[in-house]
Amino acid sequence: MALAAAEPSKPPVPAPTAVTFAKAGAPLGEVVAELSKQSGVPIAVPPLLVNAKCGAAFDKAPFWSALQQSADTSGARIVVRESGARVELLPRGDSKEIAATSGPFRVVAKGVTGRALLDAGATFHEVALLAHWEPRLKVYRIDTTPRVSKVTDDRGSKLRDTGGSAQVLPSGATAEMKVQIEGVPRTAQRLTALAGAFHATVADRLLEFKFEAPGGALPPPQTLGGVTGALKKLQKKGNTWEVVLELGYPSGQPVFQSFEGQPWLRDNRLRLRSPDGNFVTIDEYEIPQPEQTSPLRVIHRFDENAKAGFANPTGKGWALVYETPAPLADVTVPFEFKDVPLP
Repeated sequence: MALAAAEPSKPPVPAPTAVTFAKAGAPLGEVVAELSKQSGVPIAVPPLLVNAKCGAAFDKAPFWSALQQSADTSGARIVVRESGARVELLPRGDSKEIAATSGPFRVVAKGVTGRALLDAGATFHEVALLAHWEPRLKVYRIDTTPRVSKVTDDRGSKLRDTGGSAQVLPSGATAEMKVQIEGVPRTAQRLTALAGAFHATVADRLLEFKFEAPGGALPPPQTLGGVTGALKKLQKKGNTWEVVLELGYPSGQPVFQSFEGQPWLRDNRLRLRSPDGNFVTIDEYEIPQPEQTSPLRVIHRFDENAKAGFANPTGKGWALVYETPAPLADVTVPFEFKDVPLP
C-alpha cells in the first residue's frame, strides 16, 4: 500500500499529551492515577511505592516528562510493558535511568557493550536504546539506527559512530535501536554526551467516520482531520451487502513500499453499529485499484445475519463506522543523553 508521493517535508514531532497535577508532595499512587486518567495510558504502581512521597507538580507538561519527574522524585523507575501498551513504576534501587523525551516519544539507554569483531579487526561500543511512545500515536515505520550528531567521552577522545541505516515496522508502541561508537579508549569511564535523531512515519490519531443511510439514502461526504470520507455505494445483492467507501488524503503523504503497507491497512476497519451501540467488524474487503491512493476506493462485503449482529445497515438507528489513520507525516525525533557509563 502506498500513499501519494510528494516532495519531502519536515513536519514537527506531534504534540505530546499535556497533563496537570498541582499538589506537590502527594502520594505517588495518587499522582500516577491522575496521570493515567489524563493520558489514557495504563500505569501500575506496586504497593511498596503507592504511598511514596512524590515531589512532582506540573502544569500542562508533556506526559513522559511529567511521569519521569514523578519517578525521579519518588525513587522509582519507568518500565514499559506489553510492547508499550502500559507502563509500570518499580523501585529504582541501583539501576541508572538515562532517558530523553521529545513530544510523545521517550528514548531510554538500556545498556552499553564493548565488542571486538576479530575477523574484521574492529572494536566498538554498542549502545542499546529503546524508543517508545504514547500508545495513541500510530507509528508505521521507524529507524533502528539513529543518526548520531554528537558523541563525547570524559577523556576528550575523537569518537564517531559507525553509521548505517535500517528501519522496522513496529507492531506495538516500542522499537529497539542500536548505536555503534568507534574510538572509545579503555581509560574512558563514561560518554559525557550522546545526541542524535531518528525518523518515524506517524499518524497522530485514528479518525472515525460515521455514515447513516436510512432507507438507503447515501449521506454527504465528511472531512475529518484533513481526510475526506464518502460512502459511495450501499447495496444488497441476494443476502450480501456491498459497501463502497472512498477516502481522500492530503497531498504530500509519505510513500510506503508494497511490503510496508500492512500495518497501515491494519488500522483501517469498518464496523456496523446497532441502535443500542453494539459493534460488529466487517472483515472482508478489497481494494480494486491499490495503485490509486487518493481517493482510495475500498469495497467491503458481509452477509446479512441479524442474530450475529450483521443486520440491515439502512435500518433506523444503524450506522457504518469507518476508522482510518489521520494524515501521515515523516518526523525527525531528536534525543540527547548525558553521562552514560561505559563498561
